[in-house]
Amino acid sequence: MDTASDRKHAERPWWRRHLGKLIVAAVVVVLAFNWRGALRLMGAVLITEDAPVRVDAAYVLGGGPVERGARGAQLLAEGRCDTLITTGINIHRVLEAEGVLFTEAELTARSAYRSGADSLRVRLLEEGTSTWEEAAAVLRDAQAHGYDSVAIVSTEFHLRRVRRVFRKHFEGSGIALFTVAAYNPMYDHRAWWESEDGLLMVNNEYVKSLYYLITF
Repeated sequence: MDTASDRKHAERPWWRRHLGKLIVAAVVVVLAFNWRGALRLMGAVLITEDAPVRVDAAYVLGGGPVERGARGAQLLAEGRCDTLITTGINIHRVLEAEGVLFTEAELTARSAYRSGADSLRVRLLEEGTSTWEEAAAVLRDAQAHGYDSVAIVSTEFHLRRVRRVFRKHFEGSGIALFTVAAYNPMYDHRAWWESEDGLLMVNNEYVKSLYYLITF
């Protein structure tokens, strides 16, 4: 037996009865015709660099020592910070296998020196095995040295996650926090899906972002 509700539903225009399905279909069609645009957006949304400012100190996070160390040296050369601090206690397994026990902080500092950084203005903070641990270590160090403003340097596609993690730690500290992108030549947010390196970088970053969102 038809109920009043059934009759009312049947009387509605067909497009209203299937509005949800029509919206999904429209989204699928748009993505099908503009899938490159959607992929570009996925790559670009990871990058959240702040406008250039001068800070008391710049912290260069562990990982990607070549591009990050060079970017840190550039900040010093441009007068955008007084001190450069490289972070990270991890030792790359390939180097460890060869008996080269340089921490991430040491590797990044060496990269900065090769890029012209004055060693007297660079110091190591050999702490942190993850972004979360590095954020806690950087906050302690910045407070201990009385910094009012700091910049966090990381590879560009890490910045959205880095910013979220560091802001969580620095909340209420009174220290101004800024992010600076170090550009990896292997990453192109406009065509990251066209290379294996790009696929791995974006996939890993989204997995890590989800993990941090759930865990912290």
